[in-house]
Amino acid sequence: MHPRDRRIFGWVARPPRELHAGIYHLTAHGSDSRYLFLGDEDREDFLDRLAAVCERFELALLSWVLLGNHYHALLRIPDARLSRALQRLHTEYSRRLNKRRNRSAHLFRAHPSTTAIESDEHLAAACRYLALNPVEAGLADDPLEWPWSSARVHAGLEKPRIPVAENDLRAAFGDGDHWRREYRDSLRS
Repeated sequence: MHPRDRRIFGWVARPPRELHAGIYHLTAHGSDSRYLFLGDEDREDFLDRLAAVCERFELALLSWVLLGNHYHALLRIPDARLSRALQRLHTEYSRRLNKRRNRSAHLFRAHPSTTAIESDEHLAAACRYLALNPVEAGLADDPLEWPWSSARVHAGLEKPRIPVAENDLRAAFGDGDHWRREYRDSLRS
């Protein structure tokens, strides 16, 4: 299609994503602000699927948080396989949720948001953002009280529900023996 025709029809194709090896902040929302998680059973199912997809596609899950109509994850990827991994995760989870809840509508928006993490400072800020998201959404008063996040794991308050790779976070929060304390302190400032 000629570029002039795109203007006439009122749309422009989204450019392909250039995802290379590195760390990415991923955000995926429900279609039309639809809730992705209607209860704890849904959240548990999603986390099981997220862990399986990370293992199968060799993605390192650094941090995550589940809210009502969206989720965030920090992932280290070895190459451009993230799109295939997300397609599998979202398709499998959607099918199970729709079956469990007797629904049939499309669950996820077409394109999740991905932002490359460029430095340790950027990673620390993104990790803090994920942990504080439930507080900003009014779901918790303290980020370490929200049970559907890896924040309590990073703070050293509980064992992980699903595997998380913390080496990058350790480096971002000072790379010393007290990095978990630095992480906790970052949530209070």
